[in-house]
Amino acid sequence: MKDERIEQAKNKIGRELAVIILYCAALSFCIKVLVFHMELRDCITEYLILILSPLYQLIRMHMMKVSIYSKQGNKQSLKNLLKVIIVLGMTSALLIINSAKESAAYDWQKSTISITVFFVLFAVVYGVANKFNQHRGHLYEKEFDDDNEN
Repeated sequence: MKDERIEQAKNKIGRELAVIILYCAALSFCIKVLVFHMELRDCITEYLILILSPLYQLIRMHMMKVSIYSKQGNKQSLKNLLKVIIVLGMTSALLIINSAKESAAYDWQKSTISITVFFVLFAVVYGVANKFNQHRGHLYEKEFDDDNEN
């Protein structure tokens, strides 16, 4: 027999671990691209983790008929995304400028393109997932309301 508190604690630890892994992957990606001047192909693992994790979450939530969408949560989520993009953008810009000053041979365009592609792809995946989650949330709500009425 499993205690509900133990299951909740395990789930909470798993969520926290997933967030830590995502932050570490993002930090690793930024350091590799901006500090070590690696190309996107050299950071493909981090790139895939950052892009595919939200997709996995979306697919699993759809399979389980769960939606975490709420209007208030959506506004906060967009504010958090904007803050992250601003902080990473400013950090990226500073590191690219400093690297360009240190070395005349530094190819700042490769770093800029890699970071820009990542930001655009991340924002697109985030936006599509959020819209899909919103749409499915309304459908699930309606479906469960119809089930409760019968």
